[in-house]
Amino acid sequence: MTEPAASSVERSRPVHELFIGAASAMWATTYSVDLSLFNEFLLPRLGDPPLNVVVLADHRRLTAGLDRLPADAVDTLTAVNRRWLLRGVRPGGQAFHPKTYLTVAGTRATLLVGSGNLSMTGLDRGKEVFTTFRSGTPAGDAAIGTWRTWIHRIVGLVDDTTLAQRLLDLNTRLPPQPAGTSQTDSPLLHNLDTPIAAQFKTALAAHAPSDIDELLLSAPYYDDDAEAVGQLLTDLRPRRVRVFLTKATSVNGNRLKERLIAYGAATDVLMYQPDEFVHAKLIGAVAGDQGWLLSGSANLSRAALTRTVGHSGNVEVAVLTRHTADEVRAAFIPPDTIAVAASLDQLGSWSFRSEPEPAAPSVRLISASANGDGRVEVASEPMAQPGWLLDDLTHRQPLTRDTSGRAVTAGPLHGRLVRLVDANDSVLSNQVVVDDPTALAAALTATARPSVDLPDGLVTGDLASPLGTMLAWLHRNMVMEVSDRPTSTSVGGVTADEETEQGDDDLWVRLEREQLGRDPRASRYGRIWSDSLDASEPIIELLDALRARTPSEPASGRAGHSLLARLLDDAANADEEEAPTPRRWRLAARVRVRARNLLRRWADTQADPRLAWVEPLAPAGNFATIVGAFAELNLASAQTPDRLELTEQDLDDLWLRWLGGFAGGGTRPGWLNQVDQEVRTKAKQRLPRWLPEAVAALCWLTVQPGPRRRERVVEAQPVIIAAFDHNLVDPTDETARYLSAIAGRAITRAEIDEQLLGAITFIDDDLWCARTVAELGLDGLTLDAPPGAAAIQVRLGVQGIADPLLDPRLPRLLAAIRRYRRCHGVAVYATDSSWRLSLTEGETIAVLPGLGQAVVESSEPTSDHLLDQLNAAVGVLADLFA
Repeated sequence: MTEPAASSVERSRPVHELFIGAASAMWATTYSVDLSLFNEFLLPRLGDPPLNVVVLADHRRLTAGLDRLPADAVDTLTAVNRRWLLRGVRPGGQAFHPKTYLTVAGTRATLLVGSGNLSMTGLDRGKEVFTTFRSGTPAGDAAIGTWRTWIHRIVGLVDDTTLAQRLLDLNTRLPPQPAGTSQTDSPLLHNLDTPIAAQFKTALAAHAPSDIDELLLSAPYYDDDAEAVGQLLTDLRPRRVRVFLTKATSVNGNRLKERLIAYGAATDVLMYQPDEFVHAKLIGAVAGDQGWLLSGSANLSRAALTRTVGHSGNVEVAVLTRHTADEVRAAFIPPDTIAVAASLDQLGSWSFRSEPEPAAPSVRLISASANGDGRVEVASEPMAQPGWLLDDLTHRQPLTRDTSGRAVTAGPLHGRLVRLVDANDSVLSNQVVVDDPTALAAALTATARPSVDLPDGLVTGDLASPLGTMLAWLHRNMVMEVSDRPTSTSVGGVTADEETEQGDDDLWVRLEREQLGRDPRASRYGRIWSDSLDASEPIIELLDALRARTPSEPASGRAGHSLLARLLDDAANADEEEAPTPRRWRLAARVRVRARNLLRRWADTQADPRLAWVEPLAPAGNFATIVGAFAELNLASAQTPDRLELTEQDLDDLWLRWLGGFAGGGTRPGWLNQVDQEVRTKAKQRLPRWLPEAVAALCWLTVQPGPRRRERVVEAQPVIIAAFDHNLVDPTDETARYLSAIAGRAITRAEIDEQLLGAITFIDDDLWCARTVAELGLDGLTLDAPPGAAAIQVRLGVQGIADPLLDPRLPRLLAAIRRYRRCHGVAVYATDSSWRLSLTEGETIAVLPGLGQAVVESSEPTSDHLLDQLNAAVGVLADLFA
């Protein structure tokens, strides 16, 4: 038995202690992992390679997370299995549940073991318990030595050569184990060989000077029969039992009560106040004035405490430390929390809530690794069979056996996520992220971070096309997304004293604000706010870069204040010049996919409030630049259709995403609707004067006469309405000249006005309902005539929303219908008559939440701006009620 590695009153700060710029290695084991958090926030804190980063997560939890990943979000996996290694683990068939985090920096290693998963809540905000061990101390060296032995065995169970190679590399970075470490009792326990409860019993029998006076228990999950608690009572024979609970605790209260009564000891039931979910797992034992605390990942369940791996046990790691009796008791009370006594009879109100795991696929795909020629080698259990194919969600390739017997695709695949399917398209396996062996090896030895000139999602070969050049220019000169910025290897200049003074809760905000404020691209935005179109303006530099030309001379005449005129004049001048040798833009279909996904991702991140830390009006500057880019791309597509990777449908889809992200429309609030009036006014004042005529042209292209016009109008209508409401649309003669050049026929300004106004007033309720049902995931939607009240213009029937106050889709639906019908009075009802509501502009929202319940009203009058703010925060109507 060893003393704790740190004072019991010292607060662990996992992010501050683990994710540091001086790190050369960071290994984590966790039940669940937030990939977005790790890629965008934690990984940049670790600095540049050489760096050995590995995350081992529960296989089924990881599979479920990857299955939920939207297709448009696959680009967020860029760094996974390139800069760092991710593997799913499930030895023995039960949960992989340990929460351990080891960082090596210089000649020192730091190990944290506790209850928190690799997520924001687990590391920084949840009610968790961690124990910190540092090399160079007896307890720290003993714990790290045990962890090294344990992780070697875990890697052996995984049987993955890439993982094994990185473990060998980790061994070279870890400080050597001091002589005599094996003679020090390790505070670290695991259940690879012996159940944790049995080790706890043995340790207390050897070190407790007397019988156990108190047994203290706290965990969020028990087993369905409270059997683990019964085992602890039998093993330790305490005189008093203290059980700490919250209303969220999953336990069969009646069965727990029966076990406590049958045991016969004095029992205290205590409720945490405030009643908030507590994720810490603690078992305490007190004998006289001494105490022992068992913490870590193990819940009060059979699989966690009384079984071993391979014998229906989870993989768990715990820490056993010695304290005073009072320190053990204090550990059970989280900060800003008290424990209030409850009666034993109240246990009957608790119930055990089983959380069935998703069914495991018939095949476990362990890993997939790309070869130099683009083919992908896979490892699976069982081994790949004849007729199986590897699917990257876009294309698929049959699997063959190479000379060494390994399963390899017959041809190249380029998707980041892959899975096994059979010849009938039935899914056989989980998904995994494809390894890039070259990048992984480079991360261990040299810089593997992509150049600032190349955004995540593109490869070097894409720069051979003008489209790739455009995207690289935008990334190099503008901050299109927060997560894709140049990152310092430091922690942003925040000292330890400053972090302590301000607290950990705002750590992320401080780090992001400081790094974004120093972004060198911020200075570019000041040059966008200009009415002129001379060669020094970034947008013109972009257009010149697209044509692979030297910077143009300053514009004159009508082109001086019109982007469209500038484009048309440049095109005319190019026709008069000797035509250069044509360069094909269409390099491959995958260039189109990567470019489209990148532009979609950028469009979806413009409402990120952190962009304001780069420059308060950064989204407006980004939008103005994108308008110029799309104006050029549409003209190029019309004049040389075989040279552009993006199709007309791609351009229309991307344009509506960008315009909707800026102006709003339908169920999207848009950046202009989320900022306050002062910022909104300043942005509109500083946007270039030529922008409304260009926006009008791009909007007309999305609703022009042609195939599927009704569907295209319904899709574009809410966004165009929002753009009109913000005065972003104003057709001019230059708009007509530009569109005539694209359409190949004379188009008048009057025709443009007619088409755009027709799109705004277009009514097709069935199409609108079908599109809204698909967008919001509803079961059904009907739009009926108004019920007769003068203040109500529309009546909606909804299927699929059970609670109108707590479903975040309802505020989005209300905003969408008010914009679609340009009305202020709406009545909404559940088609099963279980609830209904009504709202009118300037009045409170009235809701009948259920049959037999009283009508409730919002605490303030409704407005479009209020709904936009609520939707931007992914709020619910209950937020507007007292």
